[in-house]
Amino acid sequence: MLLPVRLAVLDLAGTTMADDGLVLDAVRTGLRAARVSVDGPRYPALDRQARATMDRSTITVFGELLDGDMYRARRANDAFEECVCEAVRNGRVREIPGAGAAMSAIRDAGLAVALICGFGPSLRDRLVDALDWRERVDVVLSPADVAGQGLPDPAVVHAAARICDVPAEQVAVAGDSTADIEGAVRAGAALAVGVRGGAHSEPRLRAAGADAVIDSVTDLPALLGLPS
Repeated sequence: MLLPVRLAVLDLAGTTMADDGLVLDAVRTGLRAARVSVDGPRYPALDRQARATMDRSTITVFGELLDGDMYRARRANDAFEECVCEAVRNGRVREIPGAGAAMSAIRDAGLAVALICGFGPSLRDRLVDALDWRERVDVVLSPADVAGQGLPDPAVVHAAARICDVPAEQVAVAGDSTADIEGAVRAGAALAVGVRGGAHSEPRLRAAGADAVIDSVTDLPALLGLPS
């Protein structure tokens, strides 16, 4: 079915960029830098909380994990970002197979493509460059671009729509977490698409309001009725 969509807003880590445990590894590195034992009795609860919030601003997530201690949160976030940068240097960062081609197919059909994530702008840009996606997307956004309001707040989706001059009702949002879906619903997007195999299960994605759930972002062009 052809949907009235003119902009695809895509999550980065776990949806278009393969995670392979990288984000949670970096979270553990950040917590160690803040002197939190990742082998102690408190860690399982912190791990669950991190998994549930990983599409939000990383500095905000660390602030919540560390009970509002923003001095330690900044130390943790710096260590987190350095861990991910080290992964870039070591060639650990790769796309979900076919993600780049899917983005190109969407743009070739005349739609705009936006990438969103919870990373700070500097780290986000480094990842996009490492993946060689500059020519495949129209805009890349982080919570820092919208006064720190990360998903599930709809601000980042609204910002992508505004930059691309597309009304929210002509936007499709695709992501692997409930925050992506909730943000799409709250933004009034035409379509909220869950992606299997990432942060959250299909039942959780559907419970959050997903209109459809696909196996991979590579299935998105077909869902939108586009040539793939």
